[in-house]
Amino acid sequence: MSISFDRLRSILFDERASGTLTDIPSEFYQNVHEEIERMYRALYDSGDPLSEETQDMIRQIESIKSFLQEIFAIRTSRIIELATAKANGDMIDREMMRLMTSEERLLFDNVSQAVSHARSTMVELHIRRKTPVIEEKVEEEAGEVITPQEVTPVRITTPVEQFMGYDGRTYSLLPGDIVVLPRPNADVLCNRNIALNTRIRK
Repeated sequence: MSISFDRLRSILFDERASGTLTDIPSEFYQNVHEEIERMYRALYDSGDPLSEETQDMIRQIESIKSFLQEIFAIRTSRIIELATAKANGDMIDREMMRLMTSEERLLFDNVSQAVSHARSTMVELHIRRKTPVIEEKVEEEAGEVITPQEVTPVRITTPVEQFMGYDGRTYSLLPGDIVVLPRPNADVLCNRNIALNTRIRK
């Protein structure tokens, strides 16, 4: 189903005025493209490319494209901000997830996974490399050998409540998320069929 010019303009005004995602049709982007295609067909069928009616239609098509571009820019900026927050361990309101279209949810998942991966390599890996120095002091005081904290990449397969990891981080995960967890946490989730170990075994 296509979307009218007035409806699209109304959505844009709502997005500009709101500080968060607004409720748009689940097939919003497809509907807009269908409307543009419909208008192009009407334009080609008009027969007179120089008529005032044809020129008005051309201007309206360009306006629709401009509206779509601005809506995309506003919404993707907010989605990227939410995805980054999730990758850094923040809780994301499930209502915000519901307000995303399927294309936007894919963007959210990809950004969240990319930031999570970057964090694990640029932040957590650095911490793990420094850990043995700290553990040597603990070994001297307690007389016990403590090995560096190992991690395991897993993919979440079923819903799981927020939990505190052995690394001190709070994890809020959704099915389909791929995340690097401390091995004890990963083992528990895998044993309970909540996650799958994605480590490549040689």
